[in-house]
Amino acid sequence: MPSEKAAEPPPAVASALARAAEDVRGERGESWGLCSALLAVAIGWLAWSQPAPSARTVLFVALCLILVSLEYRRAGARFRSAIAAAGVAHGLSAGEAAREAWRHDAAFREARAAGESTADVDAKRG
Repeated sequence: MPSEKAAEPPPAVASALARAAEDVRGERGESWGLCSALLAVAIGWLAWSQPAPSARTVLFVALCLILVSLEYRRAGARFRSAIAAAGVAHGLSAGEAAREAWRHDAAFREARAAGESTADVDAKRG
């Protein structure tokens, strides 16, 4: 099994991938903001309807949760797709580009969970 260092793309490709990630990072951040707002609405709506929420309230909250889940997954797919396309355009195979896209995706999610700026994560990787 190749070492982690051997699996790294060449520096020119790595910087192209980082630029692609930076280009779509803002869109993904906006998507996460939208998801957060929709979750807040759903939770507020459910809390307001207590102690006995109606079936309509429960359906509305379920719809909000489904929409959040769909948008979260689609935003991740768009993010990874843009990075993979940049990798293929710079000479990586489809598998290597997909692997790099998943690495950038994981770094983005870890940074968001830690409350860090995602630009800091790219600086650490580079």
